[in-house]
Order: sequence, then C-alpha cells, then structure tokens
Amino acid sequence: MKIAIYAPSWPPGSQANGIVTYASHLVPALRQSGHEVFVLTFDKTSDDDEFDAIDLREAIPARNLRNRLRRRIAPEYAPSFAIASTIRELVERHGVEVFEIEESFGWSFAASRLDLLPVVVRLHGPWCLYGEFYDQNRLLGNRARQWREGRGIKRAHFVTANCNHTLDAVRTYYGLNLSRSRIIPTPLDAALETETWNITTCNKDALLFVGRFDRLKGGDLVLRAFAKLAAANPRLRLTFVGPDRGIDDAKGNRKFFDDFVKENFPDWLRARIDFRGKVNHEDVMSLRTKHFATIIAAQIDTMGYMVLEAMALGCPLVTTAVGGIPEFVRDRWNGLVIPSQDVETMFSACQMLLDNHALARQIGKQAWRDCRDLYSSRDVAKQTAAVYEEALYAFERGKQSASLSD
Repeated sequence: MKIAIYAPSWPPGSQANGIVTYASHLVPALRQSGHEVFVLTFDKTSDDDEFDAIDLREAIPARNLRNRLRRRIAPEYAPSFAIASTIRELVERHGVEVFEIEESFGWSFAASRLDLLPVVVRLHGPWCLYGEFYDQNRLLGNRARQWREGRGIKRAHFVTANCNHTLDAVRTYYGLNLSRSRIIPTPLDAALETETWNITTCNKDALLFVGRFDRLKGGDLVLRAFAKLAAANPRLRLTFVGPDRGIDDAKGNRKFFDDFVKENFPDWLRARIDFRGKVNHEDVMSLRTKHFATIIAAQIDTMGYMVLEAMALGCPLVTTAVGGIPEFVRDRWNGLVIPSQDVETMFSACQMLLDNHALARQIGKQAWRDCRDLYSSRDVAKQTAAVYEEALYAFERGKQSASLSD
C-alpha cells in the first residue's frame, strides 16, 4: 500500500513532539511491512535523510494581496492549501492510496474534500479537550479552532485514537457518531531501549518529573508534593525537566518557575530541586533510569509518551487517573494511580514507593512487560494498515455507489 502521513517535523529528533515520536515508530514499522510511506511536514530539517519526506513549505501559496486577505480571514488557508495540493500531486504521480493526519487545526478537511483518497484522522490531543489550558484568554480563537477541528473530524473517512476516553470525548463534544473509528495503541518498542530501570543502579533519593511547568501538566502540584516529601526525607531530591510556560496566580499574573518557587517555598527546598528546562529526548530517556521513580501530574492526558516512555524503561510510576491513563495503568499493578489535583495522595503514593522498594520493582517490571506486549510498533503497524485497508475499501465502495446513482 502507498501511504502518506503528516508529521509536524521530520526527520525525528529535531523537536520534542509526541506526534513526531508516534510517526518515528510507526513509519519504519510500516515500511518494514512492505508499505511505501511518504512523510509530509512543514519542518523538514534535513535534505539528505533516507526517508521520502516532502517539505510542505514549498507548496504554500504565494504571499500576494489576495492570499494575504485569505489568510487573515481563514488562518488555516495556507497550510490547508499546501496539504491539499501535495496530496493531489502524490495521488496523480505516485498513486498514494491513503492519507493519515492529526486533528490539529482541522487541516484534514482540505484533503478530505478532494475526494481523491480516504483520509484517516488520528486523534492525538484534540483542541476541544486541551484548548482551555493552552490559552484561556482567547475564547473566540479557541472556539474558531474547535470549529475547524470538528469540521475536519466529521469529514474524515476514518478516525483512530489511542484510548476510548479521547474518542468518546470527541464524539460527545462534536455530536458525532464516528461509526468508522478504531482504538489503536500508541506504538513504542520497549525492546529498543537497551538500558532499563534497576533498583541497584538508580539513585534511590531522586524523583523525576518530565513535563512543562504549567497547570495542565501539574508542575505546581509536583512541587507542593515534593515539599512535603523533602521534609520527610532529608536526602531526597527532585529533577524537573520541561519548558517553563509559567502559571497564573489568583490575580492573573504569570509566575515562572524560579519566581513560583521563591514565593511559595523556603530557600532550602529550591536547593534540592534540579530544574533542567527543555532537554532533548535522548537525555530524558537517560534521566529516567537514573531516578528512583517518575511522577505524572497531568490534568488531561491521552495516554501519550510522557507515561509510556517511563513504563517502557520499567520505571516505577506515580500517575494521575486522567484521560486514557486508567485504561492502561492499573493501581499497584504497573503503576500507582492517584486522583488528579490531590497533593496529599501524591505525597502518600511517592512515600509508599520510597518505603517499599519491592513494590517499586514489581510495578516497574510489570510496566515494562505491558509495553513489550501491547505497544510493539510492528503490531501497531499491522493494526494501522488494517484500518487503512478498511478505509480504502469503504471509500471505493462509496465512489462506486455514487457513480451508479448518477
């Protein structure tokens, strides 16, 4: 089968992005299964890579007065035009049969309305779930983006997601049936990671948090829980990895990491926090195995790589029961699952692991096994290809029915 897949950046590694990571596992697995895959991206970072990557920036319409007006009225015009024109060319010149793209910005609509091939929309982080956390001050802008997103999902020929929570939430929010939809796990090869967590080599006095410093990822809650943990465990330290987006206080003033810590905690606590900021993927994976446990404090999560990468390395995990996480992480089986926004329970769960190394080993080992058995890129590629075949079959049947009715 000839497949086109959109990725925000390509080749992988130039930016930390869950959708790029998803594609970095799926695309090679599809190719190893005999499929021909073209990757479409607006951020092609290398001209000499081995992949069939297409730079969508080359298809963006000229910045003349007419197109500037179009972009002002419809911000999605330029990228949608580039995607649609590229898909048309791929179908005509290479016989591409199916196109997969994320739900973001509703860009899929332009490809779907061509009616040249089935468009599969993969739900990664729908704006209808996440928008309010990213920009609470742009109500009209958020509503417009949600409208475009919903229009694109509705017009899609097939929709996939990695968890029931995301798929059901999109169904409910947009009032869609989504009869042609499927749950397909996130691909991740635990076996590719040569170094896994080990109780004898990790730092038993170090906890790790990977995520932005903002309310969505719960960085402020992790700091409050760590303050209690640090008081009870004099040698305990916290490594905080992720961009500093800041958190708005009660008066609407944005406080970034250092100011937030200074205003809310004593100086001795700051000395026991190693704030790394943005770190590349390879270094993050190395940090995971060096720390005793990983904390997830998100208010929303689709069961993405923030959770999976820790599990794939066998790291003991404390995570909030939000989004799709409870569908895959079972309390005291392959992680410790706690309510969202609950500092006391977060403190208790972390302290439980610090006091019970046998439990830490047990849940870490089971997490690794589950990743090995459930998220193999090869198996996910087979499931994905089966959806592509189903979408193509339904698409061709629909075209035949339309021609007969004419």
